[in-house]
Amino acid sequence: MLNVDIKKKGYTLVEVLVVVSILGILSSMGVASLHSAVVNNRVRGYALNTAAFLERVANDANRMSKTLCLKADNDTLKVYEGECSSSSSATPVLHDRFELESPATFSCLSDYRGDINVGDGSADDNDWTRSSGVEFRPRIGLSAMPSKGFVCIQYGGSRTFAGVKKTADKNQLVPIWHVGVGWQEL
Repeated sequence: MLNVDIKKKGYTLVEVLVVVSILGILSSMGVASLHSAVVNNRVRGYALNTAAFLERVANDANRMSKTLCLKADNDTLKVYEGECSSSSSATPVLHDRFELESPATFSCLSDYRGDINVGDGSADDNDWTRSSGVEFRPRIGLSAMPSKGFVCIQYGGSRTFAGVKKTADKNQLVPIWHVGVGWQEL
């Protein structure tokens, strides 16, 4: 009688399937979290870059002693030389432009109020409400940007927003982003 103790080497098919399914579940949760982190990082970057662009436009208006007109066109902010309400038939001179990568778009210059509070809500409270554009007028010793207003950026079709706000009580542009319930400053 042979009493041989045979030891198996390797794993059974059931053990391999259990490990693979566990790894699949963990990786799918990680991919969803990674996508969310990428979107949040892009939105923050859009807010910071838009604020820097608008600061540069204000500095250019003062440096050149010219009025500059800012207009939003889907995924591009365009800056033209001259007043926004100019009635001349000549094609305006393009001074600068700032483009977002798809799927982000500029959803407004000012008409999206949401829960952004830039003043008391009066009709003249927001200097950026004109549909013809926003004017950056040169001023000695002060920023050329309007006293109040904001720019909204929407990421794709999602409810993820970034923005830049300017309030009358601060002489700077403040990048903001929409996180869950409300807006937060960056």
